[in-house]
Parts: sequence; C-alpha cells; structure tokens
Amino acid sequence: MASMDNVQRKNGAVRVALKARASDVMDDITELRKDMSRLADAADKAARHEVHTARQKLNRSADVLRDRASHGADYVRTQVRERPGAAVGVSLGAGLLIGLLLARR
Repeated sequence: MASMDNVQRKNGAVRVALKARASDVMDDITELRKDMSRLADAADKAARHEVHTARQKLNRSADVLRDRASHGADYVRTQVRERPGAAVGVSLGAGLLIGLLLARR
C-alpha cells in the first residue's frame, strides 16, 4: 500500500509540474502574440512613413517637371512668334521625316 501512495504522490507531483510548465508555455505564447502585434504595428507605421515620403518626393518632381514643361512651351511659343517661317520649315521637315520612317515599315 505504501508503494501505491508513493506512485500516486509522484504522479501528482508530475501533474502539478506539467500544469505549471503548460501554464508557462501559454504565458510565453501570449507574450509572443503581443510582441508580434507590436512588430506588425511598427512595420505598418514604417511603411506608411515611407509611402508618405515617396509621395512627397513624387509631388515635388511632378512640380519641377510641370514648371520645366511650361517654360519650354513658353520658349517654343516665343520662337514661333518671332520666326514663323523657320517654325513652318521645321514642322514640314519633321513631318517629312516621320512620313518617310512610317512608309518604310
């Protein structure tokens, strides 16, 4: 009978230790979930910041290109008004060249 009590005590101690270890594992999993959530939030914030920065850079580049195109158009408009004959000649030459290139296909 005494040996049966020893076995039951050992089994009881093993069960208690196993429950404690399982509880520790569950706590670790809970902490891991929290860490993963914080990591996902940090990655989301970093990605949003990068997108915002890229959008600002693209907007600045678009503004610069718009300004250059506007100045270029103004320059061409001025040159055409000052030299209409040359503008017609350049237009005819460009049209002829494009026509020849398309005709070869």
